[in-house]
Amino acid sequence: MDDKLFNTYFRSESIPTWPCPICGANSLSCSDDQFKKQYKTPIDTSHPAFDPDWIEYVFSMNLKCTIPSCGCRAVCVGIGNVSQEYLDDGSGNWDWFDNFEVKFFEPPLRLFIPPKETPSWVSKALETSFSTFFSSPGTSLSSLRAALEVLLDELEVASVNEKGSFLSLASRINLLPENFREIVEPANAIKWLGNDGTHSGFQVRRTDVIDGYKIFEHILVELYPEKKATIEALVKRINEAKGVGRKA
Repeated sequence: MDDKLFNTYFRSESIPTWPCPICGANSLSCSDDQFKKQYKTPIDTSHPAFDPDWIEYVFSMNLKCTIPSCGCRAVCVGIGNVSQEYLDDGSGNWDWFDNFEVKFFEPPLRLFIPPKETPSWVSKALETSFSTFFSSPGTSLSSLRAALEVLLDELEVASVNEKGSFLSLASRINLLPENFREIVEPANAIKWLGNDGTHSGFQVRRTDVIDGYKIFEHILVELYPEKKATIEALVKRINEAKGVGRKA
């Protein structure tokens, strides 16, 4: 995954292009007339005591994938404020600038694209995590932990013991069979991150969530390697044909 593609902050004169939630191309963009901002609360800018620091915005924008064969539509909402900054013309003068922060996309952006063979329920669980990435990083990590539980279900790892009591996530990870042992340590890392996201007192950053996504993507690639599947299909075809399989 390329976390540099998921810009959170921007200015209205330089709206980013985001990865399309459907086709995955870096092609989800907003035309100038589709960006709408307004004051969060009424402000009288003509008041003698007015200060630009009072300004708080809410915004919405409609986006569209520029790939003709896709054409996905999405909506983005967020907040904004103003900041005092020097002009970049070398004059030494300064001015006030509007700044905006993304809070929500619908449909959610996919922070990474799972391998094609990823079970649908795991993909759905990941989408839940993706949906809160911009607004609540802690919730995203908590949901990522839940996605790991779903993945263990798909791998048929027991969720209850012989007495019918639910097993902890740590216990379930330790029950992974030998052919899945390579994902034990990455799964434990997701567990710890998810715990931080779930329990209060931890200041979760978006970079922490991105770390979790990189690890989860690694787990899925280990379990459902597309290249490996392609090679296995090729090997099977050649073996069944006992060679190139061409007719004389």
